[in-house]
Amino acid sequence: MQDNLTLAPQAAAFAATRNVNLSTDPKRMAIIKVWDAMFRGARKYVESEGFMAVHNMPHIVGVTGACENTDTLFTIDWYDGKKMFLPQSNQLYIEMLTQKVESGRVYGEIQSFRKEMKADSRRLAQFSLFEIEHIGDLDELLGHLSGIVASASRQVAQDCEKELALFGRNAADLSSLTFKRMTYTDAVEVLKGEGFPELQWGDDLEAPHEGRLTELMGPMFVTHYPADIKFFNMRNNDEDPRVVNSSDLLLPLAGESAGSAEREFDAAKLRHKLETSSMLEGLIRQGMKLSDFDWYLDFHKENEVKLHSGAGVGMARVAQFILGQEDIRECVPFLINRDNVI
Repeated sequence: MQDNLTLAPQAAAFAATRNVNLSTDPKRMAIIKVWDAMFRGARKYVESEGFMAVHNMPHIVGVTGACENTDTLFTIDWYDGKKMFLPQSNQLYIEMLTQKVESGRVYGEIQSFRKEMKADSRRLAQFSLFEIEHIGDLDELLGHLSGIVASASRQVAQDCEKELALFGRNAADLSSLTFKRMTYTDAVEVLKGEGFPELQWGDDLEAPHEGRLTELMGPMFVTHYPADIKFFNMRNNDEDPRVVNSSDLLLPLAGESAGSAEREFDAAKLRHKLETSSMLEGLIRQGMKLSDFDWYLDFHKENEVKLHSGAGVGMARVAQFILGQEDIRECVPFLINRDNVI
């Protein structure tokens, strides 16, 4: 452990320094117990719905282990000087399995790595990602996402009442969550009347926007974002091709906690979406190439791929919501960000 690490005051009590004693720090042990219950609840839901767990997923990946922001990839010096990465998502890998397993439903748990340049109340360099993929559309997917977060919260409420009380949280408030829905277009109009008159259609929603929406609505899904600000493989809406059949789960205090979407399954459309994406432009600038995606594109060309959809749930932000804290650094068992590593 380095002696010269500078920790933000809000996070100091939770940082994994040599002075931390896990057995005597009640809040730290409470966080660990809450996370245990949270994951048991999430797994309970997906297993009851016939999702098959995928284990030993890659933690060293090619560029297909990226998701929206390729600028935050951690680079690994691979054999013979070849460039590899720590994964942001295993989405593309488990997508393929939905087409092959009998249930058409899979899930996995990975560590997601983001080279975030800020060590603030929202960003971590490493966090747990709970990913699901299934044969089905966006509406069904949002039902599963609601089920995962509700089950995780319910398990914590059931098993960790004393631990929640340490954070000023009432277990009863987590026992029966509901989730509202609003389209991105409607959300922009609402926000314009709520102190954000400069917000325009096509802009990405930032933390202050998400915070105001959850103040008004509680836990909610914002759906059908503009295609230009989302990952290349999200499926365009049939009635309005400007938007994709996607959604972000917004939770009070935590903001965006899960990204989800239908995946484009037509091979020709998928290739075109990748070739014309801003993401590919950025990757080419970094020395990557279109052929890095050949295995993924070839699968769609060589197989009859059914409509499928999936999501990645950032469990640290779910924990932040469950614990009712404004600072994500106070909600993780081990804090890993630019300012702190063990």
